[in-house]
Amino acid sequence: MLSWTLSCTLTVSAMHAKDSAVRTWTVPVDELPPKLQLKEWLVRTPLVGPWAQRFYKEYVGLEGNDLTKHLIEIRRQAFEVYKYRCVASFLFVNYNLEEKYGSDFYDHIFRRISCGERFLDLACGFGNIARNLVYDGAPEENIISADLRGEFWDLGYQMFRDRERFNGDFRQGDVFDKDYLHDLDGTIDILHTSAFLHLFDVSLQQKILRRILQLMSSKPGTIIFGRQVGNTIPYQVLKHSMRPGRGLYQHNEESFKAMFKEVTDEWDIQVWLTPRMESLYENGGRIGSLRFIITRIR
Repeated sequence: MLSWTLSCTLTVSAMHAKDSAVRTWTVPVDELPPKLQLKEWLVRTPLVGPWAQRFYKEYVGLEGNDLTKHLIEIRRQAFEVYKYRCVASFLFVNYNLEEKYGSDFYDHIFRRISCGERFLDLACGFGNIARNLVYDGAPEENIISADLRGEFWDLGYQMFRDRERFNGDFRQGDVFDKDYLHDLDGTIDILHTSAFLHLFDVSLQQKILRRILQLMSSKPGTIIFGRQVGNTIPYQVLKHSMRPGRGLYQHNEESFKAMFKEVTDEWDIQVWLTPRMESLYENGGRIGSLRFIITRIR
């Protein structure tokens, strides 16, 4: 991880020398993934980690069996809206920024939001990240959440039981609509997106990245970060039981960097892929969590 400067001054604490030449890359041979065992996932109960236990007890007022029943019911309703794999697997329960990206990085972005910088959570789902930040003390007026489906945002009020006390700024719309979020262009200092880019093929991922870049501030130190499903061998999926008719692309570290550099070379790109050892695909790759922190250097 970078050594982050914890101040209100916008700084870039580490800059890596840019590659002298950008590698080109090709889409690998198309292969289909193993059939998802959704029925098995949907009968499981959520594993609630230490952070989530504390958060749901203090912020939501639920713990133990009551919390388990509550999360299962939210998952049931959300799955009726759209059958996302991250919903089926309860990914939303334990995902928090400090554990996923480290305390130094989290303290850095938290301090910047608290000092007035603008934060956008793109593809926010239930609004977990906004609550994560507000729970820790960040001012909600500096946090914007955006998603295609307003039903998930509404379920967030039910899940977190905070309709009367949380007044988050939510923007519903399609990221491929050129007018969506247009009023935010050039104003976002920090953007987070999770479990989103991997839902699309390479060309659409590049289109999303170009749209994200329009949203971002031109100041050095502006940050884009998040996570998505990755694969040790870049993996093109033409068909998917949860997104019929749409292609998906799982990057490894090298292909993700190359994709971003084809869009722009004005950013420092850090990527970490943590493969799950039990997840061997037919192409010989292993899927896992691909995290990225991308910082504007000029």
